[in-house]
Amino acid sequence: MTEKKRGMLYFCGLQTLLLEIRVKSLAKDQEKKAIGVILSGTGSDGTLGIRAIKEVGGMVMVQEEATAKFDGMPRSSIATGLVDYILPPKVMAEELLNYICHPSPLDHLIRNKEVTDEIDELTRIYIILRNYCGIDFSLYKEATIIRRLDRRIKINRINSLSEYIQIITESDREKEILQRELLIGVTAFFRDEEAYKSLKENVLPQIDYSKKAIRIWSAACSTGEEVYSLAMLFSEFLENAQIDCEIKIFATDVDSRALEIASIGYYPDSLVAEVEPELIAKYFIKKENGYQISDSIRKMIVFANHNILKDPPFSKLSLLICRNMFIYIKSERQQKVLANFYYSLSPDGYLFLGSSESLGDMSSAYKTVDSKWKIYQYKEGYQLPLDTQIVYGDEYSKSRYAFDQRSHIIPPNRIKIDKLLSAVVSATLPPSVIIDRNDNIIQVINQVGSFISTQPGNFSQNFNSNMSKELSLFVNNIIRRLREDRNEVSLQNINIFQHENQLLTIKGRVIEESKIDYYLISFIVSQDIGQDENIVSLDMSVEVKDRFNELEGELQVAREGLQATIEELETSNEELQSSNEELIASNEELQSTNEELQSVNEELYTVNNEYQSKIEELLKLTNDLNNLIKNTEVVALYLDQKLCIRKITPNIAKVTNIIESDIGRPISHFLVMDNYPEIIEDINTVIETLTGIEKEITDNKGNTWMTKIRPYRTEFNAVDGIILTFVDINALSFERNCVLESNARLDMALRINNIAWWEYYVVTGHVDYSPNKATMLGYTEEEFPNDVYEICSLIHPDDYDTTMQSMKDHLEGRTSQWNTTYRVLKKDGSYGWYHDQGVIVERDLDGKPVKLMGTVTEVSRLKDENPQ
Repeated sequence: MTEKKRGMLYFCGLQTLLLEIRVKSLAKDQEKKAIGVILSGTGSDGTLGIRAIKEVGGMVMVQEEATAKFDGMPRSSIATGLVDYILPPKVMAEELLNYICHPSPLDHLIRNKEVTDEIDELTRIYIILRNYCGIDFSLYKEATIIRRLDRRIKINRINSLSEYIQIITESDREKEILQRELLIGVTAFFRDEEAYKSLKENVLPQIDYSKKAIRIWSAACSTGEEVYSLAMLFSEFLENAQIDCEIKIFATDVDSRALEIASIGYYPDSLVAEVEPELIAKYFIKKENGYQISDSIRKMIVFANHNILKDPPFSKLSLLICRNMFIYIKSERQQKVLANFYYSLSPDGYLFLGSSESLGDMSSAYKTVDSKWKIYQYKEGYQLPLDTQIVYGDEYSKSRYAFDQRSHIIPPNRIKIDKLLSAVVSATLPPSVIIDRNDNIIQVINQVGSFISTQPGNFSQNFNSNMSKELSLFVNNIIRRLREDRNEVSLQNINIFQHENQLLTIKGRVIEESKIDYYLISFIVSQDIGQDENIVSLDMSVEVKDRFNELEGELQVAREGLQATIEELETSNEELQSSNEELIASNEELQSTNEELQSVNEELYTVNNEYQSKIEELLKLTNDLNNLIKNTEVVALYLDQKLCIRKITPNIAKVTNIIESDIGRPISHFLVMDNYPEIIEDINTVIETLTGIEKEITDNKGNTWMTKIRPYRTEFNAVDGIILTFVDINALSFERNCVLESNARLDMALRINNIAWWEYYVVTGHVDYSPNKATMLGYTEEEFPNDVYEICSLIHPDDYDTTMQSMKDHLEGRTSQWNTTYRVLKKDGSYGWYHDQGVIVERDLDGKPVKLMGTVTEVSRLKDENPQ
């Protein structure tokens, strides 16, 4: 379909390929080098194609709507928000050349991924975007971010990332464009059709539909094509299986603009082209240049703004779909999201990922349903690993760690230093635990088995669940003291062991990291502890009593707070009850309004169908008329009531110099035909008399035209202008002239030979003849009679009976023709000899003669020369 020459891509056989397929093939072949240019055109062709180009990092240029003769394609492309340039055609070439020739300032980062100063500048861009839209793009893969930034730098015609930071700092528009660039959601209806087929066959039949409602979550739904495809898939399945169950689909995305498009549910023709016609007819409503999702599907879905990288997930899900999002975010963040997904699914739930994505370290948490299309099922009993990252207090280590986190480049000695620091901690500290502000154990140092043991029941990281009651009482006391004054606390000579000679000393201190407090609790057995000025020694009998008093006080505060909360809830419940009653009343009104709107909608639908039928009829009539005019080669000129040109046929140029751009101008401004100067007068005459005029006009080239001027009448016979038609009658005029010339020659031959033709109508006795029949006898045409008896009265008496008998024999069929010679009285009183012959040429139904034709020749000279 395509071929490469000298590094450029050429299309072959464009007339046989759909535009979308061609543009997609360009994006697949050229990737980030792909450039799409959308020019004037109807419909929404190219919309899918430019999405494919943007997905691979290419550039899209669209013609400015105001300059397009047909703005359908430009408008549809601009509406996607993915367009880089919106320009008039005359400046496109220059901008395209500038884009191609402009260097890529971040190309070294894309190729080598080396640590440079640009990394810190990239972090500044992350902060700017996070403050602008609330999205932390530092969790996305740097390679994708850098490619998008590189293209924005080229489009803005600058040469460095620092210059771009200045632009994005000052321009909210550039922030918005970059955000859209980074959030490009590439989706389509039933994308990867085989994947949806697998979902239909392997997942939908296994879901438990006995529940009150089936909860489904489509994460990163983009502009909604995927979630609507899912809704149609479930709707078809439930209908075919005759299952009555509510399907509730939660569709979320971080891109508010994409969610707005998805919630509207309107898509151009090109985006719906790959959906099966049966589904289109059932679940879509045809609109101008596109389709609207039906209410039956729209009601199944709840759209919401949600960031899966930081917001809590939905729960109790039967199916969770998150396709083609993990390819853009870092692997460690992927694992945290997958862990959240694990807790979101119900025990029989399914997870559906993109074909290029994997579970990574979470593979043991799911059962594989379809390895090719990445469909998995929840596996019970999997225990998510704890976060075991050690937090060090050394500023040097923190700065190095933060830098390494940004760059994702591990220094050669990083692993050795981590192991060394871990060994130092183990060697210098007694058995210890690190506890966070939620009382959870997040790190264990050295052997603490003598102090920590797992208690029966559900496992918890809380230290109270992993220590004896006696020991947890002391640790709670230390942590409370640390929270109050933050000084190091030590409890000495605690006897909690079976052997009286073993005493325990517990030390606690605060460790602050990133403005968060952690508590290091150390356990020392039978070891004297020196008294520092900041160490507090405690009498445990008094401390136990204080602990009980503290707990009783907290319990009393909790009871009072609970009572206040109950009273507030009761008040809120009464308010909600009142609001609910108002909502019920409003709902009834809305229901009534909805019924009225439904009735109006049905009427509009009926009217629309009628109009559609009329449009189709008009289209057929227009095609018939155009084909008639074209094939009959009739030149037509339509004038309105003001005698301005309203319409012309394409072949008008054969008659006059009027062209299409002259439509709307008065006909009086033109000399329609050089040899027809009185055409304007004739047009005015037709307007006044409403009677048509026909004339044969010969133009300067010798062509003859039958010109007809007629009133233009509407369906109701009202006059609404003038129509002029010009019919080429060159052939007819030529044939007519030939006939006239032949007739003249024949008439001349008859006159020279004294021959005349005649036609005799037997029933009426009427005779038609050529003029020389009369002139041969010396009469004029007006003097010579047409009645057969008057003509016969001129026959010589001696020849009369013979002549009449000869005629009678022929009329009665006794002779094949009438052939006789007789004398006729001339005007000058003399007789001349004439030879008359003829035949019957027409008979009636009974076979009786109706018409005879023949010729008469003067033979007087021959008789004189030969009396016999």
